[in-house]
Amino acid sequence: MTIETLPSNAPDPDWDRFLAAHADVFKEQPAPDPMADLPLVPSWTRSSSGWKNRGAAARMNSTRSFRRWARRQATEHGHASQIGRGLRRTFTWIQGVEGAHVAVAKHEAARAHHAYKAAKRAHDKRLIPGKEKDKRQADMDKASTASTTALAGYKRARKEARTKRALRGAAALAPIAAAEAGGLYLIGSPGGILATGSALVAFALMGRRTDDGQVYNDRTAKIGDGDRMTDDMIDRAFRDAGIIKGDQAVIFRSPVIQDGKAWLVHIEVTGSVTVDDVRKKTKPLASALGIPRHQMDIRDEGREDHLSLWVSMTDPFGRAIPNPLIGTDGKVNAWRDGLPLGFDKRGSIILATISDYSLLVGGTTRSGKGMAVANILVGAMLDPRIRVRLFDGKGTGEYVGIAGSLDTFVRRNPERLLQFLKILAVELERRTEILVDLGVSKATEELLEELGGIELVIVDELATYTVKGGLNGQYAEEIVELLAQIGAVGAAVGIVLVLATQTLKVEVVPSRLRGNCAGRWAMRVESATASNTVLGDGAAGDGYDASEIPNSKATRGRGWLTTPDTGFIEARSLFVDVENGDLRKAAKIGLDLRQAIGRAPGHCADPIEDQLAEETGISMAAGGPTGKGTAVQAEREPDLLDHLIKAATATGEGDLSRAEAFAYLAGVDPEFARGDEEGDTAYATRAGTLIKTHLDALGVEVPVANVQRGKRVRGWRLSDLHAARADAQ
Repeated sequence: MTIETLPSNAPDPDWDRFLAAHADVFKEQPAPDPMADLPLVPSWTRSSSGWKNRGAAARMNSTRSFRRWARRQATEHGHASQIGRGLRRTFTWIQGVEGAHVAVAKHEAARAHHAYKAAKRAHDKRLIPGKEKDKRQADMDKASTASTTALAGYKRARKEARTKRALRGAAALAPIAAAEAGGLYLIGSPGGILATGSALVAFALMGRRTDDGQVYNDRTAKIGDGDRMTDDMIDRAFRDAGIIKGDQAVIFRSPVIQDGKAWLVHIEVTGSVTVDDVRKKTKPLASALGIPRHQMDIRDEGREDHLSLWVSMTDPFGRAIPNPLIGTDGKVNAWRDGLPLGFDKRGSIILATISDYSLLVGGTTRSGKGMAVANILVGAMLDPRIRVRLFDGKGTGEYVGIAGSLDTFVRRNPERLLQFLKILAVELERRTEILVDLGVSKATEELLEELGGIELVIVDELATYTVKGGLNGQYAEEIVELLAQIGAVGAAVGIVLVLATQTLKVEVVPSRLRGNCAGRWAMRVESATASNTVLGDGAAGDGYDASEIPNSKATRGRGWLTTPDTGFIEARSLFVDVENGDLRKAAKIGLDLRQAIGRAPGHCADPIEDQLAEETGISMAAGGPTGKGTAVQAEREPDLLDHLIKAATATGEGDLSRAEAFAYLAGVDPEFARGDEEGDTAYATRAGTLIKTHLDALGVEVPVANVQRGKRVRGWRLSDLHAARADAQ
């Protein structure tokens, strides 16, 4: 038996086919992670943009660290103070305790010398008997010996003190001298500077503890002061805020990591403390961390005692993020993917699906409410399946520029809104019956075409239509009931409401209407009651209070948002530059998309507007007859018959001669002007023929009559002209 082999570098087709068939098995595996900490590394750090963000965060942290260092220098924990204490303590060590021994020896020598002098004075007295003299001589000799011994002890103590101090001084200065000499010898002046710096660092370490025994630590550190978030800081902040007490504790499920320009940590709170308990303490917790409340975000993580704490180093809403759909010309799927509406504290784009819930937006004047509506309009324009119907209660020209792209556009007309809602309620029933026949409970994307597309009804400034007082108050109650009915079940059949108002009162937004809007967004308001009018009773007490948002340009668009997808979160609307035409550009693209599929407003079958036109004689598609949202018939351009009537009326004779008609018409229409070389007969024949041609085009016949102009001439009676006008209409 022989075995054929191939050279090692020769291709093997069978082996190549085998590898291709099992590519998933043999693909390169990621490097092992022995510390198991990769999941804790934010994904943004693994890209080029992530490194760029990390660099920006590093610069910010460096700036904050420098400011913190500068503030520290003015205290007893400053490095200059530490170096001074280190030098002083080094000098004290060098001095040692030998000074006390020298002082004792000096005192003993002084006492012995004083005793010798006293004995000598007693001996030197002349009138002393011989025996007494001898005794005093002996005492003097003894005192002299003691004095000499004490003086020698003093000198010996001084010498020992100097020796020991010299040794300690040498021990202290030798490393410094060696480092200086070595640095100067090896790298010259820079080496000397480095050695000096090292010595100062050593002295600073020796002086780190203050005279009272206090060592610098971060027990008082706060993020607002530029400090790094640490486990100890979080534990202290939770206790200072009253969230945990006694044996309760914060358990860290992950280290504190830097997530872009913010700190992030995953924690567990013991002692029956829930995530809601922590949220209710956001103000004191933010105060303990030294930051504004809106720079902190708390989210539950599947359990009542598990949460993530995210703290931004800067104002997360301090920048404006443009709507990402601005400048695009492709279709979007508002039903499945949703429309970009705003962004949360962590910079994530919030999407609102135009499918299964209605939205209520409320806020004071200049709070950003209109920007929320603009974002919805931008997205809705790019989904040609959506019929956008806008009722502008403010009545300004804000939306007139995009009227041509709106399937319905009406300004300040409660009666028209009521008429529309009645027909929309019938449409809701029709769609419901289709679902009943199919045996399903709600619309799906596959059923949209059969149902008739998505109906998006936007009512901007709800107070115009729901307040009972005023000239149009008789429509308010019925409008509220129809809106509540449609809001309750409309989203299930593809009919979605967006209601916006700046008048936040219960009579404007009744609870039955608010309750049927599962999505609610409260921008800045004046009171907690007004906030609850949008978000629901008790929301402000749970910490979701839009009245706490500061009144400034920087906070426009900020508010508390709740939807079935997000729950309660603080968000800011995306930016749409309406003044520079962002909304008009989106409307133009939307009109092109609708024209491409034959659904352009006013140029396709529209059951609702067709029914309204039949009942009222006016369709408000693309802004109605005037294009400005006014439900009136547009003024008709005057035709030839109108000009003849006006000319006949101007004569004051009740009739009009041909010559007078020719003269009048020549002033309003150049084709009736007389040519330079045209004779009387030729001109009269041509002008008469033109008049007959125009009257025939109008489908009317005006009998020619004889009129008196000094003599009888041919012309028309005013009564015949009016009769022809009535027939034409």
